[in-house]
Amino acid sequence: MPVASLREVQKRFWDSLAGAAGIVAPELADAVVSGTTLGSRARLGIYADAYASRLIDVLREDFPRVAALLGDHRFEHLAREYLARHPSEHPSVRHLGHGMAPFLERRSDVPRFVAELASLEWARVEVFDAPDATPLAMDHLRAIDARDWPHLHFVPVSALRLVRASWPVHELWAGADPARLAPATTVIRVWRDASGAAYHAPLDARAAEVLRLLIAGAPFVIACEAFTDRTPLEAAQAITALLARWIEDGIIARIG
Repeated sequence: MPVASLREVQKRFWDSLAGAAGIVAPELADAVVSGTTLGSRARLGIYADAYASRLIDVLREDFPRVAALLGDHRFEHLAREYLARHPSEHPSVRHLGHGMAPFLERRSDVPRFVAELASLEWARVEVFDAPDATPLAMDHLRAIDARDWPHLHFVPVSALRLVRASWPVHELWAGADPARLAPATTVIRVWRDASGAAYHAPLDARAAEVLRLLIAGAPFVIACEAFTDRTPLEAAQAITALLARWIEDGIIARIG
């Protein structure tokens, strides 16, 4: 059946690009003139294959450690399945991998630590592209009156994420052998510094809880509850030390 209009040709061309590589609708093939060396299906297939290959390259760039861990062939196979379920829907390919970690987590044939490693890599992508913010300076802490501390809110920069995992995936990111790792509840702080470089580091349970509370907008006095086994003064001193470290890393934007 002939294609009725240019709009229909364009739609079918897009469907062929966004769908499985090399699958060209018969109606579209009929609307395209064959060349001297390639038929219409083969000509359209070149575009479809090139488009899919470029998107796979984007995913490989966003998830380099996952790709290395899985191997090129396995990663490409999973990437094609991911794209079939999550086709690119944004003008920028920056957003293409947003669903990769959940996609991998739902698969029974992929180890959980691979999906959690993907979460870490995607957090690094997000903080790299997050809006700029001028971080708080240490002098602001020194100038705070002791009576004001309990009600202060420390607002984090946009370029900050917390990744919660059941494996120490920061060690996998650094090249550790998965066969030598054991499951361990892990919280990883991911951030971008003033130079634009992305970093990540594991947090102990107390630091993770304090940072979670601060990100959620809790005042300083509530954040101190992460240290309920210490005296109020000891708790305040411990959290102040954490704040000093985080301010040095540039992840606190302002005091609210």
